[in-house]
Amino acid sequence: MNKFNIGRRTFVKGAAALTAGAAFAPALPAWAAKEIVMATWGGDYSRLLTEIVQPLALNADGVSVVFDTGNTSARKTKVIAQASRPTNSLDVISFGESDMHQLHEKDCLAPLTSADVPLLDSIFPQFETGYSIPHIYSGMVIVYNKDTVAAPKSYKDLWNKEYEGKIGLANILFGQAIVASALAHGGSNENFDPGYEPLLELKKSGVKILPSNEAVANAFKSGEISVSLMWRARAYQWQQMGLPLAFSVPSEGALPVVFEAAMTKNAANPDAAKVFLNAMLDPKAQAGFAANMGYVPTVKGAELPAELIEAISFTDAERENFYKSNYAYVAEQGPKMLEWWNQTFKA
Repeated sequence: MNKFNIGRRTFVKGAAALTAGAAFAPALPAWAAKEIVMATWGGDYSRLLTEIVQPLALNADGVSVVFDTGNTSARKTKVIAQASRPTNSLDVISFGESDMHQLHEKDCLAPLTSADVPLLDSIFPQFETGYSIPHIYSGMVIVYNKDTVAAPKSYKDLWNKEYEGKIGLANILFGQAIVASALAHGGSNENFDPGYEPLLELKKSGVKILPSNEAVANAFKSGEISVSLMWRARAYQWQQMGLPLAFSVPSEGALPVVFEAAMTKNAANPDAAKVFLNAMLDPKAQAGFAANMGYVPTVKGAELPAELIEAISFTDAERENFYKSNYAYVAEQGPKMLEWWNQTFKA
């Protein structure tokens, strides 16, 4: 996604090499000052940023973007490594809410208010952080084949006999499975311990562990499973593929997933970065992501067709009942959860 033969990243690298040891770096030319570098996911996400958000940023203030794509771990490492430098090669970064919180704790991010990003005034209040913008969100729901099983109403319903041998869980979502089990059995965002033993009971009843989200879709399609825990956005995408699926928002509260964006504290082009972040919150951009990916707008005023709202969105009451993650506890428990999943549950 390189728009220019020479981009700001190339220019800055060359300028830095030519002026090594100089007291002051040369001023960037006007075109470079309006180009930002954004570390983000590839695939549909960066494609939609190009097609939907980029034109809004260009129209607002001539801001363009170059993407630095990679997996989450590589991107986090890069952000942390550059946090102490005078200038970061990355202006804007995208991560899930837990990873973004970790970067905030490591002092990698600039504070953001509505003075910086005006459309922050339009976001739903539960998504406010003070250091990021909430771009899009969804929630973990119980997805089921409406032709073969009755609708579960809660996470705890998954232990009912009627679902024995019909449940499939994505290996990649092991953490969410442990939290859901904990919430179903008296746990909380500060106590996951009640979730472990019931999952072993579920394993004995024939639960299937599937290697990816895509494998879950294939298992629904083949009839191998009839129930799973999955993001509502994914369920919507699978419905669009023609699978006879429906979903229930669990009474214990859906586990949200929020994809956020932020500005590095030492961004080379902070003004341009703020323009791009504001464009990401534009109701038109939010509606575009909803229509294409099934993720819900985080701002008020994004106009969606009624049938799309019904398919992907959450009511105010459901949103208020979202599980509230305790990031410090999750970070503390993470190694234990992964070890237990791999060495005990999957053994």
